[in-house]
Amino acid sequence: MTAPPPDPPRRSNGCLWGCLIVLALIFLPMVLAGGYGAWFFWQGWRHSPVLRATAEFVGKDGLAHLALGEGIHVTGVEGFSMMPGFDSHSQYRIALEGSKGDGTLEVSADSRLGRVTFDSLMLTGPDGRRYDLMTHQAQPPPVPSGSI
Repeated sequence: MTAPPPDPPRRSNGCLWGCLIVLALIFLPMVLAGGYGAWFFWQGWRHSPVLRATAEFVGKDGLAHLALGEGIHVTGVEGFSMMPGFDSHSQYRIALEGSKGDGTLEVSADSRLGRVTFDSLMLTGPDGRRYDLMTHQAQPPPVPSGSI
């Protein structure tokens, strides 16, 4: 009787799987952080407590309704700086739109433990006039200088 032929040696991938696991452990945190950053800049700012409080404030403010009309809504954030954390300071420039036209709102606010405190709310209306929504006063138009 003849013995069955021995099994062929198992094919080895060398260090392929070990190297792939090490590379995944190195690059996966970077990919996840980059993905979160991209999500935040495209969609995450909409969940900001300062932005939500600002949209609610402007929706109820009479001076904002005088400047922009009815149906005021946020159309975008043109630029912002935010310090993440429980106690944070945020500065936004928010693009708004109402029935009378477009405007921008410069917001400076502090957020502490979910409570938003506004430092400054300056609205620029479609006609270029500026309104201080904190004091409910229209700012005087800039005086053109007579110099050449």
